Amino acid sequence: MKKLEVVNSFFHDMSTGTWAACVLVIVMLNTRRVAASPDVASALLEVQWAVFWLLVGALVVLSITGGFYLRYTKRKAATPEERKVRTRLLWQKHAILLLIYGVGTAWMVLLLQS
Repeated sequence: MKKLEVVNSFFHDMSTGTWAACVLVIVMLNTRRVAASPDVASALLEVQWAVFWLLVGALVVLSITGGFYLRYTKRKAATPEERKVRTRLLWQKHAILLLIYGVGTAWMVLLLQS
């Protein structure tokens, strides 16, 4: 079971980094796209959309692995009170991250539609 937790955590962390890298790539390509000729701009937009779908895939993996992570993290708490505190903090952390991922993803859609 411990090996599965390590693998799950790896994919959870990797998808977080992938999402952030996708945002960076889309933003960087967007700055070049707005100054490019129409043909080049069209090609850059295609690439941006491909990166966006990678970003969405990373969010899916992040959500699935996060669910598993929350599940096995609850079991690690030594006492019921510790479990309650740990669970509350995890929910708070993930509410903030959901806001960041939501706003960031919406920003990418707006960039790609402009």
